[in-house]
Amino acid sequence: MGLRDSVLPGSGCVPVMEIGCRAVWRRCAGHWRTCMAAVLSPAKVTRGVMCVRTPPLLSPAPWMRRRLCMSAQSRLCWSCQCEIRTEELFCPSCRSLQPPDLTRGYFYLLNCDRSFDVNVQELQKKYRDLQRSLHPDYFSQKPQFERDISDQQSSLVNKAYKTLLSPLSRGIYLLGLHGITFTEGTEEGIDAPFLFEILEVNEQLNEATTDAEIQEIGNDVQEKCQMLTENVKEAFQKGDLEGAKKFLTTMKYYTNILEQVKKKILP
Repeated sequence: MGLRDSVLPGSGCVPVMEIGCRAVWRRCAGHWRTCMAAVLSPAKVTRGVMCVRTPPLLSPAPWMRRRLCMSAQSRLCWSCQCEIRTEELFCPSCRSLQPPDLTRGYFYLLNCDRSFDVNVQELQKKYRDLQRSLHPDYFSQKPQFERDISDQQSSLVNKAYKTLLSPLSRGIYLLGLHGITFTEGTEEGIDAPFLFEILEVNEQLNEATTDAEIQEIGNDVQEKCQMLTENVKEAFQKGDLEGAKKFLTTMKYYTNILEQVKKKILP
């Protein structure tokens, strides 16, 4: 006779297994009533609606509540775990410098409109303000982790400023945000007459012997770059990305000549 079919002596025909199951069930039911009493106490009825108090054990922890309430426009401070806005460089609570948000672009970092038409003076001012707040002297007594963040932020700000300051690199970067890239070493969209013109200007620059001759060549090329900058600006305003790419490709050749001019003039 198995355990399931066994009976207690003198207990009639009640199996032992059934007796054990009933005991376990009564114990579980007792625990359940205790938990429900904690949930419903104190409970009160107002206009036929029962108000139930949520037990502390069912409430999320403070850090969990902050994380659940976070949106795409906020993040947690690495130091004090307070919720801060994504664009904030320093935590308002503990004043710790926050790591750079690499998902944001250069325009966002320098607080500029995502446009080719950039106010250079405002760009320079915002750059100086950022670099002043990220100066190493402010972080000499900070933990190593925060000093590393300072270096990362400063490096990223320098790269963003250098990219947006130049019309050529700004235009190339803006095209990249639209999925259009440049391939180095190709003459895509460049016709033969223009290439011969560039060769001729390079020859004139190589044959120039005085600073006046070199400066004259530089002035002519600078004027062409300014005209191309306006062409690129109009192309972006019209949404003509391919046209902007063509003008920027032409500008790359003239910009290279300007770099050579600077090297020849400087002692």
